Amino acid sequence: MKGAKALSALAVLAVAGGIGVAVSGVTAAQADDTPPSLVEDYTHPGAAAILAEHDLKLFKGDGHILFDSKRTLDDGQCPVGLIQVEKSTAGLPPFGYYYCFKSIGTKGFLTLEVPGTFGVRGGTEDLIVKAKVSGDPNAETKEFEVEPNEPVAIDPGAGNDFPKAVLVEIRMS
Repeated sequence: MKGAKALSALAVLAVAGGIGVAVSGVTAAQADDTPPSLVEDYTHPGAAAILAEHDLKLFKGDGHILFDSKRTLDDGQCPVGLIQVEKSTAGLPPFGYYYCFKSIGTKGFLTLEVPGTFGVRGGTEDLIVKAKVSGDPNAETKEFEVEPNEPVAIDPGAGNDFPKAVLVEIRMS
């Protein structure tokens, strides 16, 4: 009788172990088919491709301010209604770029890095844009209020100096 109980217990453990292996095997297979987490990490969509193609570093945002296009001075400014960030290229052709951003809704933010920022123009009517810029790493961040479709000079530089301002955030509220 003792042998039969031990054999039964061993059989139960073997079956349980087999089920455990089968369940863990199914779990691993299901992990491959599991969709990504729905938790938002606020990374700008396509940031790596935008950096590679347009030399523009985009970090975090809520999806209400999105990169639209990059234009050279020869192409002309961004269309009216888009937020425009003006960047100097320190005397190298094409001498500067306009980065264009579309806004969705009435509130939003985008953190980015645009060295050589010398101006920002507001976008959609009735939405004031706030642009935060920093100079050197030891300087305080400054905030500029930008009216709709109005340009604001950020740091044009002095004489032949390259603009030192780095745009770090665009915010609508």
